[in-house]
Amino acid sequence: MKTPLAWRNLIHDKARNAVAIVGVGFAVLLILMQLGFYGSVLQTATTIQDHLTFDLLIASKNYLFITRPGSFAEARLHQARGVAGVVDAWPLGVSLCPWENPATGRRRAMLVLSCEPHLPAVRVENPSAALTALERPSTVMIDRRSRPEFGPQAAGTRAKMGPLEVEIAGQFTLGTGFGADGAVLTSARTFARLFPQVGPQATNLGLVQLAPGADPDRVAAELRERLPADVQVFTRPELNQRERQHWVVKTSVGVIFGLGVAMALVVGMAIVYQVLSSSIARRLREYATLKALGYPTGYLWRVVLTQAIALAVAGYLPGLLVAWQLYGVTRSAAHIPMQLGWVPAVSVLFLAVGMCAAAGVISLRKVTGADPAELF
Repeated sequence: MKTPLAWRNLIHDKARNAVAIVGVGFAVLLILMQLGFYGSVLQTATTIQDHLTFDLLIASKNYLFITRPGSFAEARLHQARGVAGVVDAWPLGVSLCPWENPATGRRRAMLVLSCEPHLPAVRVENPSAALTALERPSTVMIDRRSRPEFGPQAAGTRAKMGPLEVEIAGQFTLGTGFGADGAVLTSARTFARLFPQVGPQATNLGLVQLAPGADPDRVAAELRERLPADVQVFTRPELNQRERQHWVVKTSVGVIFGLGVAMALVVGMAIVYQVLSSSIARRLREYATLKALGYPTGYLWRVVLTQAIALAVAGYLPGLLVAWQLYGVTRSAAHIPMQLGWVPAVSVLFLAVGMCAAAGVISLRKVTGADPAELF
């Protein structure tokens, strides 16, 4: 059985092809990491609202994103309760506040959520015990996914938060992502002491609960008609779409990760092109002989593209394995929810094959456009 020419070329240039495989693997790794970060942005963009109990959300006209919501008169919630289909509307305080690590004294911005202890505005484990603990003044519950830089999280720990010294009454699970590194839940009374500038008759967000069977889109449209222009109303899908658009389009996060993918493709293509181009340059006489013997240009294309695809697959596998390991390290160390699903994994495989095939096509121009007689 004859050994394919493409395979013989590959095993003949072991060192150069090893370099190409490393280059492809690096490109695959970089692409998968960028896609992982991009996916985590989309996921964490809705983390906070996913833990809030609401069907519709009322926000200030100055609302930017969930951690910078602005404020509006709490009277708008009383008006919302008069709309057909609305069961109740709860105020929710949301803001950022400096938190001083009690062990090191370093300060970091902490996300603060507040609600009345008797209202199930935020989904927490064992809500009755948790919310009862918040009835005590200057107490907070801390998100167990807050970064270690915030210091000890055990119940009874006291820390300086803004102008107050607060006591950790327990933990809950939230995870805040790129908007903040940590979060606490507190009562409306403690929140008012932390942020007196908001005012006692104002709130940051309004969580609207609808009656069973009520159409969120219809009720939202009616609320927009009846409420003044100083507030806006979102359904949950509308809010999620707005948050994702903010982080992916309006900030530099999505642009950075998108450019990372593009740069990885360029780097990988350049490496493969250099290897294939140098291989073709050294074998121009052999390729000229094949052309002179009557081998069609398509045969030469198949040889080079087979080499390119083999390099793509050989580089993809180690890149995929290293990326899978780094995803786990990133999840545990940075608390970023990166998941390597089969859709991005297969997509990157096709990207790698396309990248290497494009490099092979570019490198073939020296052969396909030359006269065999000129190559000797």
